[in-house]
Amino acid sequence: MKKSKLSRRITWCVVGIMSFFNVLIIGAILTFVFKVSLLNSSSRGQYVVDGIEGKIESTLWAVHIAAANNRDEIERNLQSPEHVFDALEREINVNKFLGCFAAFEPDYFEGQGHWFEAYVYHADSTRLEHQQIGSSSHNYFNGPWYEKGLSLDRQDLGYLTAPYFDDSVDSAMYCSYVLPIVDRQGRKVGVYGVDLNYLWFNEVIDEVQKIVKKEFFRNDDPPQISDDIIYFSVQIIDSKGNRILGSDTLDLNILQAEQEKVFGQQEMKDLKGTPYYVNFKPLASTDWTVAVIQHRDLVFAWGEILAISILFCMGIGCFVIFFFTIRSIHRATKPLAFLSESAQEVAKGNFDAPLPTFKHNDEVAQLRDSFGTMQQSLKQYMEELKVSTAAKASIESELNVAHSIQMSMIPKTFPAFPHRKDIELYASLSPAKAVGGDLYDFFIRDEKLFLCIGDVSGKGVPASLVMAVSRTLFRNISAHTDKPSHIVETMNVNICDGNDECMFVTLFVGVLDLSTGHMCYSNAGHEAPYVQAALLPCNSNLPIGVAPDLKYSEQETELVPGMTLFLYTDGLTEAENSTKELFGRKRIDEVIKSTKGSPQELIETMTAVVHQFVGDTEQSDDLTMMAVRLTSKK
Repeated sequence: MKKSKLSRRITWCVVGIMSFFNVLIIGAILTFVFKVSLLNSSSRGQYVVDGIEGKIESTLWAVHIAAANNRDEIERNLQSPEHVFDALEREINVNKFLGCFAAFEPDYFEGQGHWFEAYVYHADSTRLEHQQIGSSSHNYFNGPWYEKGLSLDRQDLGYLTAPYFDDSVDSAMYCSYVLPIVDRQGRKVGVYGVDLNYLWFNEVIDEVQKIVKKEFFRNDDPPQISDDIIYFSVQIIDSKGNRILGSDTLDLNILQAEQEKVFGQQEMKDLKGTPYYVNFKPLASTDWTVAVIQHRDLVFAWGEILAISILFCMGIGCFVIFFFTIRSIHRATKPLAFLSESAQEVAKGNFDAPLPTFKHNDEVAQLRDSFGTMQQSLKQYMEELKVSTAAKASIESELNVAHSIQMSMIPKTFPAFPHRKDIELYASLSPAKAVGGDLYDFFIRDEKLFLCIGDVSGKGVPASLVMAVSRTLFRNISAHTDKPSHIVETMNVNICDGNDECMFVTLFVGVLDLSTGHMCYSNAGHEAPYVQAALLPCNSNLPIGVAPDLKYSEQETELVPGMTLFLYTDGLTEAENSTKELFGRKRIDEVIKSTKGSPQELIETMTAVVHQFVGDTEQSDDLTMMAVRLTSKK
């Protein structure tokens, strides 16, 4: 069977969700590996700088103890230069320094000149050499070691200078540890120092790097991915960032620091933009800083291998999961395809189409049972629908006949009186349903126009029956009298008789003498008509059908040629648009004032305006209008 669309959709949905979460998991793994690599790199770098810093500080502490004792000996022998030289010789024999010196303030010893720096050093393995090396060519007063030593307090640790070139004795590089010399009056009179072979720091670095190899690289050298790139470097730099010592020739000055630290490491880049991660730690009693520099490829080398291994395993696992997921989804949705085929047969009208059976009592089986119940319900519904459709068609047919009968009861041929030139009349009736309760009628007897317009309470068939009775009563009664009040009162008595449903009719009846323009009228709770643009005064009488003994007043008015009488039901004033706003009298006034044509033009214009106002809103009430214009008098 062809794979269903549902199966494909569920499969892609599951694959999409799993892919989304796999991306999140992979991202989390890569982030974790990245952080672990950085933390491992930071730990390695911190381990190295701590080891070097500890080794150097322990050595410098031993140097400080010996130098401080030597300085005390010098301070006890400040009587003459000879005493100073003797004290230096005794100390160098005891401590085996490369050399030691005592440099004094200007003109400190009388007769020794402006500069006096006593220096004793090993000329060879068996002989010591004494020299006074202070001179204008060796102006130690401006030397950084002298200025720094003189700035220290006697109780402070000494200061280890950066390696410097000294050509006063053997033109060699020295590294000195200096302390201030204080006389018995507590004045600083000079600087005492011992010369150290600065190359011994390389031994410290090499010793620590051996431990690093053992701890972090398993006794192997750090991996060299490329021969022209240094991946792991230990440097000792001065306060200006210049390299003093190190395991290689990497110049830290070519690295440019970024603005942030990563796990205690300073991220830096070389001139090619390659990132390095550097751990710094200052050395006490010096202006030196230990720097461990690790190339980015070294930092992430093992992390990348781990990440690739994890991603490879995840990829294999995801492929297996996707494969079995797709198969499971296809098997789970396969019964739905059979059920879909049965549903298509039912949709074609075959309500007896067989439904598939399932072994498992799961949701799909329950859906099949529900579909079977629906199948039987549809079959029964269709039988009932045939019956109800036939009945509805019969009712609609009867309503259409009733509508035709009702419309035939009212005058609908216009012009109404084509043989007469003294009057124009036009009327329209639009029921809200097939049949309605509005009515209008008119006829001429004895040169008098009898007219009426009414609105039965309620709608539909009951209202249409009362409307038919009312129109018949109007015709029969007005055939024997020309008094509007009598016509209304007689109609009221007949409507009240047997009115168990308490239905009533608002009614306006008028009798217009065509020869004089005199009109008598009686209003039974109906909307007051317009004469031109003004409302015709009407007494407030109750609608007919309320009580049989009611008396109705009669009123009079005069119509001159050119005047238009406009009558209507409340379906006009109460027409609603989509916002429940009523059409109202104001809009009626505007249409009447703006329309100067015939009664037919007035009603057609009014109808168009109402339809534009209502729009697509369903008509809620019957709408009936009549317009009469007296054109001349006989």
